[in-house]
Amino acid sequence: MPATTLSCLRQRELLLEPGTNYTMTQNSWDELATGWDARADTRLYAERAFESWNRKIAPLVSDLTESRVLDFGCGTGLLTEKLAPLCGHIVAVDISAAMIDVLQSKVINKRIGNITPLVTAIDTAAINENPELSEKFDVVVASSVCGFLPDYNLTLRDLSSTLKPGGLFVQWDWLSEMPIERIRGAYKESGLINLGVEEAFAMTMEDESMPVVLGVARSPI
Repeated sequence: MPATTLSCLRQRELLLEPGTNYTMTQNSWDELATGWDARADTRLYAERAFESWNRKIAPLVSDLTESRVLDFGCGTGLLTEKLAPLCGHIVAVDISAAMIDVLQSKVINKRIGNITPLVTAIDTAAINENPELSEKFDVVVASSVCGFLPDYNLTLRDLSSTLKPGGLFVQWDWLSEMPIERIRGAYKESGLINLGVEEAFAMTMEDESMPVVLGVARSPI
């Protein structure tokens, strides 16, 4: 999913019963789509993720201008838009039709020719049946989505199957939801080569700092 706002996190915490295993659904994200881009915190998260991309990820891609990128859980495309001028083509996917509608409108209105928005989950069937997904990617990015997956390890294996040999997988997630050791273990289990898992930046709300972790892995050559 897109970069979850801090205020949305607070709202969720108030609504959950103690001990509940909470997963955001398609309807949950659809309800947040309107006005998502207007929120200062969602824009700031995307900006800081993009800054860490430029520092940590761009130097690892030999020819970014020719790269084929999958933006998994793209939301309204706040990060997708920033990556588009740097990349060859981006397939931007999300389970929320309302989020994708917002991105599709921006693609049309801003005449962005190298973004293909798709409403879909990522699993073996979707990858095999959709030509946009079955063609391999140089880079897969996932911004604040893995912590909301019902089965992170399973989805990571599916995502890693879409990478070209030597392709990169990049994720940003709340450290509280995705501890560093959990990410490292999932990379190992999926057969990805761990290039680094570290705190990338932090978001602040009501004087509380909420760290965001950046994980980077490479598909074996």
